[in-house]
Amino acid sequence: MEYIAPIFASAVEAKDLPAAAIDSFMWDTNGCKPESYASMFAVKGEGIHALLWSFEENIRCECTRRDDPVYTDSCLELFLMPVDGDNRYINFEVNSNGVYLSQIGTCREDRVFIKELIDLEPVIYTMKLEEDGKKAWGYEIILSEKFISTLYQTDFKIQETSIKGNFYKCADSAEFPHYGAHFPVKTQNPDFHRPEFFGKITFRKV
Repeated sequence: MEYIAPIFASAVEAKDLPAAAIDSFMWDTNGCKPESYASMFAVKGEGIHALLWSFEENIRCECTRRDDPVYTDSCLELFLMPVDGDNRYINFEVNSNGVYLSQIGTCREDRVFIKELIDLEPVIYTMKLEEDGKKAWGYEIILSEKFISTLYQTDFKIQETSIKGNFYKCADSAEFPHYGAHFPVKTQNPDFHRPEFFGKITFRKV
């Protein structure tokens, strides 16, 4: 599987983005599978943009502070390994109020909160949508070239390349817990921190 993320000259040009369905619910026990999607694009000289949204009823939103366990809420997550040759990946887990948890590391066990390493933050805009009478919540997250360069201590630039990552939907403490992914995670128990199952995300000029 591969997701093609277009590269634009400016953010205002972004349109007709391919949607990646977050529809692989590997550990379904209760039939709860919120219709969820993600899209991604890049702006040359600026950074990576990702949009994630979910048509979800009974949204749970309890966490209020950065790096609270937002995966217990209704949560949409972006995991990316953006720098070629560096196997550390970043995870952004965001609830409907834009409260987020962000870390970096090679696996679940060695993760470090990004705020402990740098002062820069991603830009996050929450959004409410309605499509064909269905209401959705979601957000846009912007990871600037400066943010990625500083975090990885490299000169990161938007260019045509392929990276690895995944898009997730979960809600550990909701009335009906659920765990969905775009690229399937082939483990017996819920575990999003498995980079060996990340899929290919290719940035391509349009």
